[in-house]
Parts: sequence; structure tokens; C-alpha cells
Amino acid sequence: MTTSDDVLPLTPLSMAILLALAGGDRHGYALMKDIERQTDGTLKPGTGSLYAALQQLMDDGLIEESPELPTADHDQRRRYYRITESGRGVVLVEARRMMRVLDVAREQRLAPDLAPAEERGR
Repeated sequence: MTTSDDVLPLTPLSMAILLALAGGDRHGYALMKDIERQTDGTLKPGTGSLYAALQQLMDDGLIEESPELPTADHDQRRRYYRITESGRGVVLVEARRMMRVLDVAREQRLAPDLAPAEERGR
């Protein structure tokens, strides 16, 4: 069984995929578009890198192929993916790790303008 120590830290692409799937089941093209949106276009995975990352996440048990199709008129050729409970746990651990990194950067005055979300009024 894969543990969070086996897969952490996540690559930016793997984290982006898991975050996208946390919002619901998606197929490959929708994932690519969501990743571009969530990263303001700084991460634009090609199909090869996306599907390699999806396969690795499936091998690690963090995502799975969705057994249900979202609608009756769904294109049968598309494969949909969903995040697993293990995947949600790994995202939480990784998000906490990233927050600690940002805290250290702020403490060292390397990123003083990166205030926590609650201080930015979110």
C-alpha cells in the first residue's frame, strides 16, 4: 500500500491534477484546461505528460477511473478520473507542507508580500 511518504512531495502537475479532481470527476481534456486555469497558464501539460502523471497517480492509489459516466449523452471514448480518499489525504499533507514552506519564506523575509489567506481578506 502506498503511503504519503512514498509519493511526497508531489510534482506540481500531480498536485494540480489532484486539486482539479477534488472538484469532481474529469476527463483528460477537462483536466488540462483546469490545470491551465488554476496555474494562470504557467503549467500547460501536454497529453503525454498528463497521461503519464494520471497513470502514476492511479498506480499510487491516489486517483481511480470513474465507473459512472456523468451524463447519458457522454462520449463513451472518454475516460473519467476521480480522486480517492487516499488522494485527498495526500493533498492535505502536501498542502500543509507547502504552507510551512511559505511560512519559512515569510519569516526569512523572502516573501513578505505572501500573507496568509485570512490576512488577505479571503
